Amino acid sequence: MENITLGQIVAIMTFASVLIGAITGLIGFSKSFISKVLNPINEKIDHLEKMSSNSRDNIELELIKIILVNFMNDIERGNNKSSIQKQNAYELYDRYKTLGGNSYVHDSWEKLNKEGKV
Repeated sequence: MENITLGQIVAIMTFASVLIGAITGLIGFSKSFISKVLNPINEKIDHLEKMSSNSRDNIELELIKIILVNFMNDIERGNNKSSIQKQNAYELYDRYKTLGGNSYVHDSWEKLNKEGKV
């Protein structure tokens, strides 16, 4: 084997130290750069998810409102409903309340409920 001098050991250690420092710096820069690029994208995705969720809830609320209004109009006209239809209406009404529905539908439902029609 060759003789390794102290200068060679220092050169190898210096090279290794510089290489490790460069890699660490590159990783830090990459993380920072990626974070700056991805944060706005993540914020937009979060915003779109919130909008989508609100839109679905609003559509669901409106559909349930239409179904309940038709159901209550049928009852007010004297059309009898089966127990399954009434159970379904109760489930829809509960979902309607959960979604924040509280309007004329609520008042009509309570009136029919007091009269024992639903």
